[in-house]
Amino acid sequence: MKLRLIATLFLIISIVFIGPVFAEKIYLDITQPSIKKLTLAMEGFEKVPVLFNTVKENLEFTEYFRIYGPFPYKGEGFDPSLWKSSDVEIVVRAETLNKISIQVFTVTASSPIFAKEYPLNDNEYTGNLISSDIYKLLTGKKAPFFNRFIFIKKFSKSMGIFISNWNGKTIHDTGIRRDIISRVVLRGNKIFYSSLEGKFWHIEIYDLSTRLNKEIIKSKALLQLGDVIGDSQFIYLENDGEISQIKITDLSGKSRTVASSRWIESSPRWHASQIFFVSNRAGSPQIYQAVEGAGARRITFQGRYNTEPSISPDGSKLAFSSLVGGFQIYILDLLSGTQNQITKEGNNEQPSFCPDGNFLTIMSDRRGKKEIYLISQDGLIQKPLTIGYLPYCSK
Repeated sequence: MKLRLIATLFLIISIVFIGPVFAEKIYLDITQPSIKKLTLAMEGFEKVPVLFNTVKENLEFTEYFRIYGPFPYKGEGFDPSLWKSSDVEIVVRAETLNKISIQVFTVTASSPIFAKEYPLNDNEYTGNLISSDIYKLLTGKKAPFFNRFIFIKKFSKSMGIFISNWNGKTIHDTGIRRDIISRVVLRGNKIFYSSLEGKFWHIEIYDLSTRLNKEIIKSKALLQLGDVIGDSQFIYLENDGEISQIKITDLSGKSRTVASSRWIESSPRWHASQIFFVSNRAGSPQIYQAVEGAGARRITFQGRYNTEPSISPDGSKLAFSSLVGGFQIYILDLLSGTQNQITKEGNNEQPSFCPDGNFLTIMSDRRGKKEIYLISQDGLIQKPLTIGYLPYCSK
């Protein structure tokens, strides 16, 4: 009797304190080449059209899913036999009473593989939450739907900084204008950017919340922002025409030099105490990896001109642009050393890994103008987003 009581209490505690559990099974392996789209039917979303359209647009934009619906739902139990004659593989069911209750079923069983409640808000944010959970459930991977990217547009006499949601649907003009902008990084509500205004190079921070701009560094030497380290430092390059210096500075402008040479160097990047940069010390631009205080080692060997490195969130892969006729995007596996070309048409440059690790933003001129594309790391998905260049993908 005592053991039964303990078991019952344990079960109650589990139900109360443990949130929705994602199924261990992968229903769509997006790491495999030439995968077939997974077909979903959606029931019960009639009262939340904005939410439904957001989920549908998000999932279909990835090109991993095909969505049918919305179909009516009147509270009946789920009967998988009703779907077996169709090409539907997954059914997403919504109840919209005091909350939005989502259940996900396969067409082979009557019990849900996922259940979760969300606030009853018919808006894009809730749609992003639901589509992110469905994406993670079915692919086992992080979803891209809360990603943003920051980018540059060129005007007749200046350049401007813009921010977009993950699929280019909603774009915000920050109002920042400079003569030349060489790099821009978005971290939370802060924009870090390097620019030329008049005769001076600057590295500045713009706070989207307060709309205040702060100059951190000003120099007649060329300044090129690299990456933001945490929330209080950034890595950058300074070149006075004779010496290239890679430096790390805090937000007060206090800096230290981590590498210095007479070679032409550019594009410093930072990941987990590792420094990546481009140097011509081998005779042509190649990508190198270093640790602060130690020597650098070359990591790209195929191609005569490799530049613009971007490191995946888990640190296992390096994206870069390589000159092979035109510029093309390659992915280098830093563990195995294997390298794959993932673009072919036009010039493709400026890769930036997104936080989900599967997608990147790049600049491409394949359609005759400089546009930002969203591409998957295997190159199978390539979607134009908007006109612009120098994209940086972040949350």
